[in-house]
Amino acid sequence: MARIPQGEIERLKSEVSVERLVEASGMALKRAGKDLLGHCPFHEDREASLVVTPGKNLWHCFGCQTGGGPIDWVMKMNGVSFRHAVELLREGITPLAAQPVKRTTVRALEAP
Repeated sequence: MARIPQGEIERLKSEVSVERLVEASGMALKRAGKDLLGHCPFHEDREASLVVTPGKNLWHCFGCQTGGGPIDWVMKMNGVSFRHAVELLREGITPLAAQPVKRTTVRALEAP
């Protein structure tokens, strides 16, 4: 498989808005200074622990200690690999609008 060019990765990181990805996933964000706060979808969250920084195009959850950029959000939200997340972002598919992740239809054989 061919490598994804570093320029393509950097382009996606700068052009795809983390704020829009989070909102497209159904998370409500509230402005708190220069950042946006919301509830994290990856763990039980009573208080807003998800912080989105639009100026840096990054997200971080203080509850489950995860974070990153737009590619990381798609990987975590959809449970896909780095390459698959890049392909989804290239195609312009947001997590909410994405088709369900393709799963194999081939039965797993039992071990001999």
